[in-house]
Amino acid sequence: MKWWALLVAKIVCLIAMHIVLILWINSFFPKDQMGRDLAYTFSLMGADMFLFVVGYGFWMDQKYRCRTCLRILRMPLEKGNWSHATLFAPPKLEWICPFGHGTMRQDEIHLSGAQPDSWHKNDDNFWRAFEDAWKKD
Repeated sequence: MKWWALLVAKIVCLIAMHIVLILWINSFFPKDQMGRDLAYTFSLMGADMFLFVVGYGFWMDQKYRCRTCLRILRMPLEKGNWSHATLFAPPKLEWICPFGHGTMRQDEIHLSGAQPDSWHKNDDNFWRAFEDAWKKD
């Protein structure tokens, strides 16, 4: 729920920035100049492009945050094999929450369009995934 609240806060921030930029640009030009005054049209276009870039940065920041604690995901781990990329083990990139809440998996190869990233939440004992490596035969 925190993750969605942060996303909504970022969207509200973008809307507020857009309103402030439009009001600031409108303070320099007379009303109803869109399409008639080239400087006004380009300044609005520049403001929209700036907000698009800021919004993309907000989304990239949001994408790489833990869904539970909102900390930035760390330790990218490459899994899979590039030589068997099409059939057996397509390469993936895993990002891990530093407190063990979960991992985000990304496909590094997109054969049939963009695949959505998948979030896998860990149970309370996240060390259980490593228990098999510690056992001796």
